[in-house]
Amino acid sequence: MNGRKEVQTINWTLFGVLTLAGLVSAGRTLTNLKNMTPEQEAEGQSRFQVQWEQPETIFALILGCITLLLILGWKRLFPYNVPLAMIVGGICYAFLFQVTTVGWAGLIGFVGLLIAMVAGLLMIIIYAFGARKWGLRRREE
Repeated sequence: MNGRKEVQTINWTLFGVLTLAGLVSAGRTLTNLKNMTPEQEAEGQSRFQVQWEQPETIFALILGCITLLLILGWKRLFPYNVPLAMIVGGICYAFLFQVTTVGWAGLIGFVGLLIAMVAGLLMIIIYAFGARKWGLRRREE
């Protein structure tokens, strides 16, 4: 197996694991907040509440443009495309929690963003140092 295939396998495996963990975490958290009893809601500091105003709309448009640019430059960005997608996905994850929750539950979004940023940046740094050694930047013929 050549270096490009190994990097693709690593990229998609980590992306899949982080995506699955994010979906499970978001699903559990939002379901728990949605199914709170009135007593729990009165006691707790977190609750489910959609907050969508002009700043959120502007941020969503900017995030959509960044995602579109990532999609358009997908092949040219290899091997950095999936780590960048992980970082953009982490930003979307944090945005989801900021728009749909109030209180401490919003921190779960930032924890997800932190995990995605650390994993993505580590992969970018490793690929930057190993790109020549592994032959990642050569054009396929």
